[in-house]
Amino acid sequence: MAKIDLFPKQKLDSFILFLCVFISFALIFSNDNRNIQGLRSSAIDTFSFLYQPFNWLDNQLFLTKKLEVLSEENLKLNLENQILSSNKIENQRLRDLLKFRERNEFDFIGADILSKGFSSNLSSVLLDRGSNDGVKNNSPVLSSRGVVGKTILVAKDYSTVQLISDIDFRLSVKIMPSEAEGIMRWIQDDICQIVEVQTTSDVQIGDIVLTSNLSIYFPPNLPVGEVISFYKESNSSNKIVRMRLFSDLSTLNQLFILKGDK
Repeated sequence: MAKIDLFPKQKLDSFILFLCVFISFALIFSNDNRNIQGLRSSAIDTFSFLYQPFNWLDNQLFLTKKLEVLSEENLKLNLENQILSSNKIENQRLRDLLKFRERNEFDFIGADILSKGFSSNLSSVLLDRGSNDGVKNNSPVLSSRGVVGKTILVAKDYSTVQLISDIDFRLSVKIMPSEAEGIMRWIQDDICQIVEVQTTSDVQIGDIVLTSNLSIYFPPNLPVGEVISFYKESNSSNKIVRMRLFSDLSTLNQLFILKGDK
């Protein structure tokens, strides 16, 4: 009896394997059977939740990769936008320079700014042009928009320019169209003040300020700025006129030195 019971126990693993293979083949060859298909559908409905964690993980990996790609594309677009903005500014600056050359009959020497604040007690800039290029002392210096100062120290290859923003800078100007004359001096930022203007002068906001015929070093009719306000000076027959410079002194890049005598 013991020998009869021992045989099934030894062959039990093989029997189970054979049974599983038989059932598998039966399911494969019964693929079109409705009962099998119903069983398969039930199994999918029952065990589909097991796929959800893997599906969620795949989605997260896909979104992470997509985010990396979008971030890289965004960086490239930002860099391209910065380059385009820089090119736009440079293009506008060159257009201003060309217009400036077209509307003036003077002979100018183009110069680049090498340094700002060359002297601690003087508002100035250092240019890369000097006497070898035809620059002389006290030569008017302009940006593409208007007067910014004059040369005060000229070496062979370099020049120091005293800017309008220096507290000791003075310029004889006239206000158009009334041709009221006065002396201009800097106040702050791009704001200047014109003093010794006759009270009877017909000055209006928006009037253009040009260099006058009374300037020693500057030829007449160079653009300087425009009037923004005015008021009568107390106990005086004069009025004070405030104006805004055409040139932005904080963003100077390339300047023009008036060549020769006026």
